[in-house]
Order: sequence, then C-alpha cells, then structure tokens
Amino acid sequence: MLEAVKALQDERILMYKEHYNNTIPKRMPMRLSMPNRVIAESLGLSGIDFNYDASVLDEAKLEIARTIFSDQNPFSAPGIVGNRFPGYYQLLRSQSFVMSNTGFTQHPEVIGMDPGQYPKLIEDPIGLLFEDVLPTHYKSFAVGAVGAANYFMMASSYTAQIGAPFATINAQLAKEHGYWPGAPRGSGGSGVAPFDFIADQLRSFSGISTDIRRNREALKEACDVMVPLMFNWSLPPNPDPQGQVRCPLHMPTYMREKDFVELWMPSFQKIMEQWAARGVRTGLFCEHDWTRFFDVIQDMPHGVEIQFEYGDTQEIKDKVGKKFLLTGMYPITMVGRSTKQQVLDKAKQMLDILMPGGGYIFYFDKNPLYLGDVNFENMAALGDFVHEYAVYDNPGQSYGWPVNYENFAIDPSIEVLPKSKYLHDWDGFKAEYPLAPDFAAPMFKQLQKETLNSFLDLLR
Repeated sequence: MLEAVKALQDERILMYKEHYNNTIPKRMPMRLSMPNRVIAESLGLSGIDFNYDASVLDEAKLEIARTIFSDQNPFSAPGIVGNRFPGYYQLLRSQSFVMSNTGFTQHPEVIGMDPGQYPKLIEDPIGLLFEDVLPTHYKSFAVGAVGAANYFMMASSYTAQIGAPFATINAQLAKEHGYWPGAPRGSGGSGVAPFDFIADQLRSFSGISTDIRRNREALKEACDVMVPLMFNWSLPPNPDPQGQVRCPLHMPTYMREKDFVELWMPSFQKIMEQWAARGVRTGLFCEHDWTRFFDVIQDMPHGVEIQFEYGDTQEIKDKVGKKFLLTGMYPITMVGRSTKQQVLDKAKQMLDILMPGGGYIFYFDKNPLYLGDVNFENMAALGDFVHEYAVYDNPGQSYGWPVNYENFAIDPSIEVLPKSKYLHDWDGFKAEYPLAPDFAAPMFKQLQKETLNSFLDLLR
C-alpha cells in the first residue's frame, strides 16, 4: 500500500514539474476543492463553531478523501485569502473583515482614507497605512502602543494555534493518498494589484469609482507609488516555475477599457514583469467575465497562469490559451445541481477543448461555498472521470513559453521601499548601537520585511 501511494505521489511530482516547465505530462493535473464550511454543513455542524476548532472536521476529511480523487489536497487550510478564520480579525476588532451570522468572514465596503489624503499617500504611503488606515480598519490598534502590541501578538499566536492541526491532518492525508506536495517552499505567495489595493482597503468601490473621474491623476500617481510595496510584499524568496504569486483581480470588470488600460494596468504590468525577471510566475484569478479584455491582456508576460470565473471556454482557449497557462472554468454549480451524466458530459466537453496542446489544469471556476454547491457522488464521479480521461497522447512534447521568455531586465529600484520612520534603519541603529556587527544587517533587513508584510497582510 505504501509503495503504491509513494509511486502515485512520484508520478504527481513529475506531472506538475513537467507541466510548469512547458512539457506535456502523461496526464493532465487536476484539483478538486472541498472548503471547510462544506464539510461542516455535511456533518450538521454550525457554520461558526468549526472556525474556532477545525479539528472537528478531521475524520470527515479522511473519509471524503477516500472517495474523491484529486491530485492536490482538496481541503483548504486557514489563510489570509480564501479561508480566513475569524478569531484573528476579532482579536484585532477588524472593521475590514467581519464574520457574518452564518460564519463567513466577509469584506464589507470600507474607507481607509478620504480623497484629500492622496497627497499623503503619494508622499508617505507607509505612514498613511500605519497612522490612518490600520487604526481605522482595526480598532485594537487605536488603544495605545502596548495595547496594540498585546492584541497583535495574541492574534498572531491564535493563527499559529489554529493552523497547527492542519499540518497534522494534511500529513495523514498525504500519507494515505500521495497528494502532490506543492511547489518548492518559498516559491509562491499572494499578491495584490496596486489599483485593487487602493480600491479595496483605502477608498472603497464607490470611492474609487468617483476618483477615476475626479482624482484621476492623483490615483494614477498613487498606483505608481504603491508598486514597490506591492512588489516586495509578495516577492517569493525561492522562485521556481512550479510556484506562483496568486493574485485575485477585483476591479477591472467594473471599469471602462480606457480606464483599465490607463489607470489599472501600468502599475501591475510593471510588477508582473519584474516578478518574471526574477523567475516568479504570476497566477491570476480573473473575477467575473473578462471577455472584453482578452486583447488587452495579451501584453501580460508569457507564462502567467490564469483562472477565469466566467467566459466561453473555446474563446478563452483560442484567444488566451496560446500565450498563458489556464486553470479553472468548470462550473461548480453543476456539481451540486446537475445529474451525474450532465456533470461528466460537461467535463468531457471542456477537456476536449482545453487539453490539446497542454497548459491546462482542471479546476472549478470558483470554490464551492455551501453544501448545496456539492453533491458528493457527483464530485467523486467527476474526479474519477477526469483522472481516467485526461491522458495525453503526446507526453514529452514541449508547449508554450517559460517564465521570463521575454528576458525582462531586473530593475533594482523596484525593491527600494519608500522612506518611513516606521521602518528599521540599519545606519541609524548602528549609530545608536555601534557594537552591533555589520554581518547582522541582512538579518535585520529580513526581520523588517517579515514584520512589514505581517501588517500589510491585514490589508489583503
């Protein structure tokens, strides 16, 4: 048994390595998804309680995994994107991420700065975030320095505590099923486009919509100013073709094409190109329907992986699949609401379009949210079908283009963070503590990066 599981995992490791290094593997990688809330509902548990002790789902995960085939672990771990556990935000008295009566951690429309603060954002972005935005969104930061430190340390410890059981159950699942262990450590992360960051956390949807008309130049300059922060925040320390910086894109489908091209795209384009120059792949979740932007996004770097929520599969393959890697697009609503035969027919239809030429990983258009989105028999049948059907007849053939096919030159200036009194200054520190050895400087720089990122994560 153990030998068979090890052989399957070795097969998967090779399969993903080949896929992300532009070689068609023996079969197409596939991933199914089963969020914690869906499992809790299937057990008749509260949509709230599991958020504070997810280990109550462990036995169900083990049982479900025995019936559903997936090359990746289908169960999501706690994180700052997609599976937020509310205790972290409650300890910080968050106004930006709030648990609903049904247990979802939601992001209401929030305003972190008024339009008159664009000059401060442009002049001192870190100062604005630390002095105005974070205390507005997180009331525990407005109780004094020691009190804020207390709550922040509590929240950080809470995250480590609630996350620990996931490592245990994931190790057991990997031992039983040989899931792909993932990209090499340190080769991926989560990113945010500068325009989306300003919209989501600083100005709100309605505010940014007004700014496009009334504060256009200030908004454009602010996006440019945010580039080093957004770039460094998500830059992986150990780039690898299998890893990626995953970026959900929120605002573009609500914008005119002219505004998308002039305001949204330039700052994020620079970030993507500089990630690519360092061997980092960008992974995009394009929310809603991006059909009208298919021609515009051709300027994005080769090798970007894109998950589309909506759109015509054939058109996506023809217009976007030639340059970029693709994933997603299978409608999760079918799994919960259609017959088994309809589920399999749809999978065959999509695979017949997306498999030829390589470059596609089977996945849903979006994660299931409720138990009603998932019929377990349909999910099991779908996993078995894709596993058996998605076998290539031309393994070993090259396809597509690698990350940084364009050979972008590294621009070191993008790594220089804005000056701020809130950031550790080694020269000033050395002047105050002259006995501190110079070889400690890189360690202090890394500590500052990690600490700054932990604050920025509150605004992701």
